[in-house]
Amino acid sequence: MNRTIKIGFLFPFSTITPNMSQDIIDGFFTAIPELFRKNFQFFPEYIDKGSNELVKTAVNKLIMFNNVDIISGIVSYKVIPEITAVIEQRKKLAFFFDLGEYLPPLNSISENIFFNSLQFWQQEYALGHWAQKHFSGKGAMLMSVYEAGYHMHGAFWQGAIAAGAEEIDVHILPFNPQTSNIDSLLPQFFEKIEQSNVDYLHALFCGKEALEFFKCFKQSRLFSKIPLVVTPHMATEEVLETIENSSMSLYSASGWNYHSLDEKNQKFKSIYLFGTGKKATEFAVMGYEMGLLFGQMLPILQKGDNSEIVRHIKMATVDGPRGLRNFHHDLTLTSPTIDIEKINTQNNPATKIVADQGIALPYNNPAFIDIHTQCVSGWKNPYLCV
Repeated sequence: MNRTIKIGFLFPFSTITPNMSQDIIDGFFTAIPELFRKNFQFFPEYIDKGSNELVKTAVNKLIMFNNVDIISGIVSYKVIPEITAVIEQRKKLAFFFDLGEYLPPLNSISENIFFNSLQFWQQEYALGHWAQKHFSGKGAMLMSVYEAGYHMHGAFWQGAIAAGAEEIDVHILPFNPQTSNIDSLLPQFFEKIEQSNVDYLHALFCGKEALEFFKCFKQSRLFSKIPLVVTPHMATEEVLETIENSSMSLYSASGWNYHSLDEKNQKFKSIYLFGTGKKATEFAVMGYEMGLLFGQMLPILQKGDNSEIVRHIKMATVDGPRGLRNFHHDLTLTSPTIDIEKINTQNNPATKIVADQGIALPYNNPAFIDIHTQCVSGWKNPYLCV
């Protein structure tokens, strides 16, 4: 059988990481041998910021009109209940991507739905645990209203608690509809944090706000006083290159080491660069992992037996640039490898060294419930899709 597998891909809008969806697709085809690439066809569908209605409309169009075999793309866990019924009724496979802004839901997910994630929440938990162990005392978190709507700060908090923290100060910048800048708000918060004599500061910002935070922090008295710990996004190459030569020292966490000499990582980067002319990203890694999975099960996908497909993915593990990965959200999910990084922006480009190995949060840990209850509403757009 030589049937083409049709994949509907939900494309969200992002001013911060505009190429994330295309990088995933390019990563997917990097994993597929050239002879078999014609067996997969993508149908992109724009979903703007990923609201309920737009996602539902896109999924219905892809299933009813395009008759795709698989629904994929970047969506939030928050919209999954809105599209589960049509996926199950039409016996379609769903394989979604996310950055890990939310923990997996406490309630069970349809067996037809799988996720591949950057697991930012795991990296945040590891950061909180490491920061508390390394710096001890009392920490503080400073974030925007946007970051406060996700699980990342709760995961950091739980990591610090697991490492012995008794309290942690939490500061959320108020939303001001009159201006999109935060540089006028930050000095008063820096002053509060300085007066509270905390032992480390964790900052959670993205996009333009992340750049404004770094600029204001460098100018504040906190700059030379307390260690700065930032989110994985704030430590990406795209953000760091804007603060090069600023002589800052900070800490973050990563689930994928671009510079790893591991053979699988080097092979991936080489093939991706040759095929696309681009430097590999974390999004390309996620697409590559999906390609490794689907490439090995092409005959099963072409048979079209949904029960067999679901059964195979539940049991499947791929070994790629991030190590072992699986995609079914139950208690058997493989814990990720997390690097704690020390970053210095004195040079151009900024330098990163692996300072330690982070501790991941076990999937059956009671902290899951605590993190969920600390953020009962939250945003429905995927993280960075603003």
